[in-house]
Formats: sequence, C-alpha cells, structure tokens
Amino acid sequence: MNLKKALVRSALLASVWILNSCIDGREEYWLEADGSGRAEADYQIPAAVVKLHGGENGVRAMLQEFLDSTPEIKGSSLQVSTEGSQLRVKAAVSFDSALDLRNVASGSAMHELPDAASHLAGTIQADLHGRTLDFKRTISAGKAIPGACFLPESTWQSHSLTYIMHLPAAPTTSNATRTEDSGKTLIWEHPLGQAVLKPVVTRFSMPVPIPWKWVAWITPPLALAGYAVFTWKRRGKPAACDL
Repeated sequence: MNLKKALVRSALLASVWILNSCIDGREEYWLEADGSGRAEADYQIPAAVVKLHGGENGVRAMLQEFLDSTPEIKGSSLQVSTEGSQLRVKAAVSFDSALDLRNVASGSAMHELPDAASHLAGTIQADLHGRTLDFKRTISAGKAIPGACFLPESTWQSHSLTYIMHLPAAPTTSNATRTEDSGKTLIWEHPLGQAVLKPVVTRFSMPVPIPWKWVAWITPPLALAGYAVFTWKRRGKPAACDL
C-alpha cells in the first residue's frame, strides 16, 4: 500500500470514528399573530469535529458573535458545553418579525460561521400573498456532515433532526410528519439516515390573522372617520318643510 492510499484510508477511518457519534438536532419555534416570536435550538455534534474551530471556547465565541451581529435577533441566550465525546449547543432567541428571519441565512454574519452551520440553517422562503403566508425551508444536512456517503446506514440509527413550529392558527397545507394542538403545532421528525441522503424540506401555508393590536390602532381613526361622514351627511341634508 503506497503512502497516498494509506493517507486516504486513514482519513476515511478517522471520519467514520468521528461521525459515529453523528449529529442530533431539535429546533422549536413559537410564532405569534403579529409575526413576532421566539425559538430554541438544541444540537449535539462530535466534539472532535469542532477542534478545528477552537473547540468549545471557539464555537462559543463564533456563535455569540453571530447572535450579537444579527439585527433580526432581538434577544438571545447561548450555552455551549462538552458532554463526553459530544459538544452540546443550546440557544434561545426572540424576534420581532418572522419574515425577517429569511434574511439571516444569507446575511454577512452567517458567512463568518463554518459551512456546516449554513447548511444546517438552510435556506428560507417566506412570502405573503394577500393574507396567506407561504413558508418553505430547505436544510442540507448531508452537506453539513463530511464523508457521510462513506458511512453505513447503521451509523445513523438513533440519531435524528426534529423541527417544531407552533403557529397562531392551523395551516391550510403543510408537509409536517405529524401535528398537535388542533393542527396549530407542526412537527417534522427526520431520521438522520434519511436527512443526509436528500435535503429536508419543511413547508406550510397559513392564513395570517389580524393582530389585536392592529385592531386597537385602526379602530379610533375608523370611528372618527365614520362619525365625520355621518355628520357631513346630516349637514348636507335639506331641512324638512314646516307644514
């Protein structure tokens, strides 16, 4: 066996050893009627992989910088810890507009993170058509895990990616694997073995309810306008003749 083949074999064996612990991820979102909300993420990744990025401290610094320099995120908390051979990352954020989140994945702050982070964040398409919100997110987990194609399917057992979305109203359509709370909670559960073979797509369409605070803002002007029209009509009406 020549040196080149030996190096390739060693690299593949190292990848298998590192990735045997694989990745587990869970993201959960709470979306309010006015478009604001909050989110929590919990990921476990091989600690050996992140040594290339400064280990636990390096990852914590990178992620904190990302949270601090992303204007769409209004509040956040971050926990990074090493548990055995796994690095655990837990983050919580709040935001004023869910539609603004579609800009995060393509923002300059995301480009400062490793490529794996952008692949796990995916791409988001969110658009309003009238009063209907169409949402689609595509996550490329296979690209986030180098050497995934060399690993046997048994490697991925017991590992998964889960995405949960709590909506203010039940969507008209979705591709969620299951729902709860009368259809208002959408859950996508994907075994990691499937997620690395092809991109994971989460999508739904839902009617956008009119926020109560909007009603509070527009009611006084509408009431004043209605009163003005009513009084104008009365003034413009000719007086009745005396008989």
